[in-house]
Amino acid sequence: MPVNYRTPAADQLAPVAGVRLGVAAAGIRKPDRNDLTLVALAATARVAAVFTKNRFAAAPVQVCRQHLPGGDIRALIINTGVANAGVGAAGLAAARQSCAAVARLMDLRAEQVLPFSTGVIMEPLPLERLKAGLPACLANLRDNGWSDAASAIMTTDTVAKAASRRLDINGQAVVITGVAKGSGMIHPDMATMLGFLLVASAPTEGLPGLLREVADRTFHRVTVDGDTSPNDSLFLLAGATGTASRDAAQASLTAVGTQLSRQLAADGEGASRLMTIEVRGAATEADAAQVGRVIATSPLVKTAVAGRDPNWGRILSAAGRAGVPFPAERALVKVGSSVVFADGRPHPANESAAARYLADEAEVMLSIDLAAGKASADVWTCDFTAEYVSINADYRT
Repeated sequence: MPVNYRTPAADQLAPVAGVRLGVAAAGIRKPDRNDLTLVALAATARVAAVFTKNRFAAAPVQVCRQHLPGGDIRALIINTGVANAGVGAAGLAAARQSCAAVARLMDLRAEQVLPFSTGVIMEPLPLERLKAGLPACLANLRDNGWSDAASAIMTTDTVAKAASRRLDINGQAVVITGVAKGSGMIHPDMATMLGFLLVASAPTEGLPGLLREVADRTFHRVTVDGDTSPNDSLFLLAGATGTASRDAAQASLTAVGTQLSRQLAADGEGASRLMTIEVRGAATEADAAQVGRVIATSPLVKTAVAGRDPNWGRILSAAGRAGVPFPAERALVKVGSSVVFADGRPHPANESAAARYLADEAEVMLSIDLAAGKASADVWTCDFTAEYVSINADYRT
């Protein structure tokens, strides 16, 4: 089960104007579960996306990259169970045919459809099952289908991940709702596995840049195991242009993205602790984020937390190999509120309090001040337990 997280109730996820969602059980990998999601977008919608930097990019990512520059995206088709990655030309053909099948049902062009897949790598997408499930998705389209969609995109996730905000920006009522999936194979650039942020309105210009800035402060700062997926994708839709300032839109999207990112870390495979790596005193924000990522992906740090051991040496050692210069003798390391290293020496008197903190709290903070500047960043991760090994050893069986 995830650390201190429950999926929001369906009525807590606000509809976004111009967006309808429908799900179906297509039997893509497992019977009797919703595994196919169709998202219909209004003609006024504007979209942007960022994708995995893994050179082994899955077929749907390649097709999305081809379709996005044309603009006028009107539908998304999302399947779980099979990643459609690593199957060569057949995978590309299947991704394109899935778009064509949606287009025929919705009277669109195939280029107006974006495909997304997640699941087992190296298995062919069961295209006929996907196509057979599309009519049910179409019949189920509704504006309040967020909860069903969040569940239908899950793979090894134990709970659905969703967040929603209603707010006023410069007198304009704005709704932001997002869903994401991911539990393992999560690491920055891209770190979302699949993520969808939808906002009722946004500034008229620069949507791709806005999404990159939001991703850099949210999804690119979550990691579970240091591995990236060939399918990682983050999608942003603005239902209409709006008068909200760029700064206001960025702040609001970042807040929702932060919620979803923490949910991903909380539901990391086998997790028993949600960890925030707090880096302060860096020369630049990029330096702070880099140090946070290295600490967050250290198996030694993550297993120490699983064992409730405040092993500050592992934290400082990870920071020291991040490739970021800082005066190590002036660094300060804390576990919770307990200082375990400062002034160039350990503080063993505080270790028992730090150990109790790790034992008692399900959400833990590991902090380091680099004494190199004023910039900061937080990175979210989880501990490594024996269950993580079991989940991934038995994933295909």
